[in-house]
Amino acid sequence: MKSGDRQAVATIYLRDRQLDFPWVAKPDIADFDRDSRGERVLVAEIDGQIAGFASLMRVMDFIHLLFVAPAFQHQGVGHALIEAMRQEAVGTLTLKCVIRNEEALKFYAHEGFAIKREDRFAVPANYTLVDTLN
Repeated sequence: MKSGDRQAVATIYLRDRQLDFPWVAKPDIADFDRDSRGERVLVAEIDGQIAGFASLMRVMDFIHLLFVAPAFQHQGVGHALIEAMRQEAVGTLTLKCVIRNEEALKFYAHEGFAIKREDRFAVPANYTLVDTLN
């Protein structure tokens, strides 16, 4: 991620948190900087526009954030970000996905991720997924 990408990436993150993360009390544009601190952030661009981003906690090969702007969904952006994360990882990638996020779970299954663990006591309840292709 280039410094000039930060505002567009933070805006994508804020929008999704406002619409799809009811457990987050007061989402703010500054959340992106806090939530991705110390992580490797990769940005996907289409025709000069930020289409999405993903962040990787390298120490654990953990995909912490992966978001695609609404205008670019279902165009291969998420796949490209997963492939880029696979290139960055030293070991096997893992991530967490909210149990109720059926669309994301279908996407990750299509990308080769499988459920490793279930945590129904977390807020929100989530699965830990592991990459079976890496």
